[in-house]
Amino acid sequence: MTRTLLTLFLLMSALPVALPLLQAQAIPTIPDYPLGKRIDLLLKMQVEEIRDPDKSRAFTTPVSLRVVRKSTAGTTLDWYAEKSTYEDPRVASNPLVSMAEQIFEHLHFLVLLDPEGRYLGISNKQELENKIKEFVLLLIPQATSQFADPERRSQAGQVMRKVLTPPALLSAAMKEIDLFFGLSGLDLEKGQSRQIESSLLNPFGGAGSLTGHMQITPVDVDPSTGAATVEFRQEFGPASLAGLTEQMSSAAGNASPAPVAVPAMNLIDTGEYVLDLATGRVRTVRHVRRIQVDGETVRVETTEIGLQPEN
Repeated sequence: MTRTLLTLFLLMSALPVALPLLQAQAIPTIPDYPLGKRIDLLLKMQVEEIRDPDKSRAFTTPVSLRVVRKSTAGTTLDWYAEKSTYEDPRVASNPLVSMAEQIFEHLHFLVLLDPEGRYLGISNKQELENKIKEFVLLLIPQATSQFADPERRSQAGQVMRKVLTPPALLSAAMKEIDLFFGLSGLDLEKGQSRQIESSLLNPFGGAGSLTGHMQITPVDVDPSTGAATVEFRQEFGPASLAGLTEQMSSAAGNASPAPVAVPAMNLIDTGEYVLDLATGRVRTVRHVRRIQVDGETVRVETTEIGLQPEN
């Protein structure tokens, strides 16, 4: 009896020490953005064409993020991307690249976070879609002017107007914003995976042309560096991608083609966030997309967003 009582006493004495170790370790994802604060980011994108390295490309874009409104209703931030710098000058001189830059130049995206830090999207969506529509109407004639044949020029213009719709272009422009704020306000605990709704064309943009689920796993909390690391992953197989091809063909106004044999394609998204433990803000985020054909990786797209050094 005495031995039993002693054992119970020792166990009870150890509880205050053991309980913190047994409790889940929460990851701070509610970002602290003081009113008026400006954060300078650097966006890096690289596309590696495995089979044709000469077509690989990379560019960097400075981005400013400024807190313009803060209240009990939430926080509004102004996301503004400056002019991109391309590693290969041939890419910068490409007419389509120039067209895309002109469409998105000088656009301010007003990012909304609710009081709990959850990312809600942008507040000036309709304004931006109207501006994009104006640019597209002006720039499509420039892009199709390379076709000497009037019929081909007309056909190209029709396809571009159907594919380059303001909602589609806005979704593409928001891809990096959605990525940067993808974890804002989510309940995360170290070692506990969770799923969120995602899409193929814009992984952290919610519902899209092809929806899926993103697996999110906090893997490390390091008090010595004041940072937490969170990994993510999603995958689309051949059946899903075949459906996307049909959607795109329909959007371009093509009649349903006869069934043809297509290579088996896989698309794999992986990446990681590094979150600041003190502020809940993103220090860096890296997204890698691998496209495989018949099991062989043919293309790798890498997007990185990180803090620029403060002056």
